[in-house]
Amino acid sequence: MNRTIMINKLLERFSEFAIGQTIYFHTKRTTNIDDTTDEELKEIYLLFFPLQPSVSEQLFDAKNNEILKRFRSNVLTIATRVGVKEANCWNKFNNWMLNSSKYKKKLNDHTLEELKALELQLRATEVNYNRSALKVGTKAWHHKHNLNPPSEN
Repeated sequence: MNRTIMINKLLERFSEFAIGQTIYFHTKRTTNIDDTTDEELKEIYLLFFPLQPSVSEQLFDAKNNEILKRFRSNVLTIATRVGVKEANCWNKFNNWMLNSSKYKKKLNDHTLEELKALELQLRATEVNYNRSALKVGTKAWHHKHNLNPPSEN
């Protein structure tokens, strides 16, 4: 976009003083819009007139969000089967995510690749859980059969 068009649009929408303050806050060296570089002017312009995403970008984001939801759902399902997540309690699962999961962050903060790795981690945990649940008296066996664990004494 042309420099003069960006300046005119900014001046139509805001006072010269307000633009000067924004420029100084952004550049830390001037309040005059004419002293800004093209890159600085473009960054300031995009603060007030953000670009609208195209239809293809919106479609890609929607598909990506669906895929992320599916992987999160898989992770939660496996975590519930293994006993990492209780039915109506998120505290145990959140603590496990922050302390024992591969990336040690909240479930919503994971990218697609991280969710795939987290799902693999939980699938491995599930295999170990099922192997341990076959042995009578283990914590996994008690959890699988919905029994209270024995006393620690």
